[in-house]
Amino acid sequence: MKPTKMKKILPALLALFFLPVLTACFGEDRSDEEPFAPTVATTAANAAGDSCVVEGEIISSPNSSIRGRGFCYGNDTLKIQVVSYDTLTWHFTETLDSLKSGIYYVYAFATNGMGTSYGDTLTFRID
Repeated sequence: MKPTKMKKILPALLALFFLPVLTACFGEDRSDEEPFAPTVATTAANAAGDSCVVEGEIISSPNSSIRGRGFCYGNDTLKIQVVSYDTLTWHFTETLDSLKSGIYYVYAFATNGMGTSYGDTLTFRID
């Protein structure tokens, strides 16, 4: 290739490369906002028979979308995590069933791009 043709092609190639990069930089300015792990609450634990209906709620997730949510529950010898990746609703419910008699604990959790947060721990009794 002649040097004069190269001089004409080089600016066009550079423009094709840098144009998408430059236009991507002109989005909404959120530089003053920081992303944080979500704020989550364990709102209820209602036991009946050998099961318990537990409820949780994601209160906020600043600048980061929810990736998963669920509950951790157990007793002195048992620890189970129930995860739901359905992140369309911020209020979530789960039925824990086939539980043996005893005192159990449960807490809600939620995960976003910045980390995982946990709600308060609630206890319930299965007779």
